Amino acid sequence: MNRFAIAVAAGLLALPALAGGPAPGRGQKTTVRTVHGKPQAPVSVTARISAGTATVTVRFHSSATEAAIDVHGVDGLTVTSAASPLAGARFARGEAVTFDVAFTEGPGRAYLAVGVSGKFGGTKRSTVASFAVGQPTPEQQKPAGTAATDSQGQRIKVMPGNER
Repeated sequence: MNRFAIAVAAGLLALPALAGGPAPGRGQKTTVRTVHGKPQAPVSVTARISAGTATVTVRFHSSATEAAIDVHGVDGLTVTSAASPLAGARFARGEAVTFDVAFTEGPGRAYLAVGVSGKFGGTKRSTVASFAVGQPTPEQQKPAGTAATDSQGQRIKVMPGNER
């Protein structure tokens, strides 16, 4: 049983090192970054937004096959250029592609969503990035949902459902 206790203690001491740094000492802050959900495609997506257009750059951090890029508008933004500027492409690690997206802004704050998918190392992965366009209206600045309490008296936020 003592070996088991030693192994557990050693494992607990090793956790901070696995999380990206040395064990914190007295007075030091620790930030733990937890990743939730499925593994994302190893790409970075950036966009330069101007009136009615965006210049989007997708950089591939790993080689990709069957790469596809889709663009969509959210909350009133309408994409007026090709919704799929790239399909079935192949990229080597470090390569990037840049393209322009034309759109019509919606009222207030809307979003341009860029989806990237493909096979990375033989595994199908995807990533979605969104970019804010416009200024929020007073209605959009109001908090969504209502505050309520659960059966133990803890405050919870009731969010509105997604209506389609």
